[in-house]
Amino acid sequence: MWRTINVVFKLKTPLHIGYLPSKSSVVSPTRYYIPGRNLWGAVTKRTAENLFKKPAAHHYKNTGKDIMNNFVFSYFYIYDGETIYSPSYTDEGIKYGHDIKIARAEFEHKFIGSQISTAIEPGSSTAKDQSLHEIEFINNKSCDKTGTPEDVKVTGWIWIKEDAKINNREVDVDAGIFIDNFNIIQELILGGESKYGFGHVLLDGVNKIAPPFEVKVQDSVTVSSEFLISHLKYDKNLNFRGDLELLAGRGYFDPETQRGGSGPGATISKPQYYFTPGTKLEDKTYFRMTWDGKLRLSA
Repeated sequence: MWRTINVVFKLKTPLHIGYLPSKSSVVSPTRYYIPGRNLWGAVTKRTAENLFKKPAAHHYKNTGKDIMNNFVFSYFYIYDGETIYSPSYTDEGIKYGHDIKIARAEFEHKFIGSQISTAIEPGSSTAKDQSLHEIEFINNKSCDKTGTPEDVKVTGWIWIKEDAKINNREVDVDAGIFIDNFNIIQELILGGESKYGFGHVLLDGVNKIAPPFEVKVQDSVTVSSEFLISHLKYDKNLNFRGDLELLAGRGYFDPETQRGGSGPGATISKPQYYFTPGTKLEDKTYFRMTWDGKLRLSA
C-alpha cells in the first residue's frame, strides 16, 4: 500500500524547467509545470547530502534508486490558492487551469517572465559575439485580482510505500517527508540555471488540496483524467488532440537502463516521443503512474 501526501511549494526565486537543448535558438524556453523526474532528482540530491557527509557519485545513484523504488512523484503545476493551472487542449486551443480555464496569452502574462544575458569579453568589456541569450522562467511573483503582488506556488502529489526505506532508514510522513527527523522536501533546488539563483522552492504546506483527477492506490498508483496530467509514451494507434514531444533526461544514471553513474548530468537517457500534458485521448482515460509521474496505459 501507499501513503499519499499533497505538497505545496512556494517559489523563492524564478524557476526554469528546460527542454531538450537546441542550438538553433537564443531563447531557452521553460516548461509551465515541473515533471516528476525533476522532483525525484532534487529530493535525491537533498537526501544524499543529508545522509552522507561527503557524498560520492555512488551515494547519489543508490539513494536515487531507493527513492525511485519507493516513491511516485506527480507532475507539479502552478497554483494560486484557488486554481491548479494544468494544461488542456480544447476546441479553442490550449487552455490553463483545471476548473477556470484561461488562454495561453493570459497565463503567460500572469506567470511567465524572461531575462536576457550575454557574456562579456574580458579585454574590451563588450558583449561576446553570439553570446546573447534569453532565459524564460516561471516568475516567483504574480498579482492577484486586486493587483497586489503575491507569491507564486506549485502543487502536486507524492505517494510513498508504507514500508519505504532509504539507505535502510525508515521514511516518516507527517508535515513533510522525514528520514531521521530530517524533512527531505523542506527546501529544494529545482530545474536549471541554478547558478543564476533560479529554482529555489520552500515547502509551504501539505495535504491541503484534493487531486483534481481520480486516483486509485493499490499495488500501483492509477489515475483517470479527461486530459493527460503528465507525459504518456506515443502510440500510433491512439487517437488524440494535443501535441507530441521528444523527451529525454539527464542525471547521474539512466533510470530506465540503470546504466551510468559517473557524475551529475553525465548520463542522458534515450529520447522518445511522448504525448504532452494536456493532450486528450479519444478512447483512453485510465493510466498507471510511474515513479517520475509519467503515465502508462492501464489494462
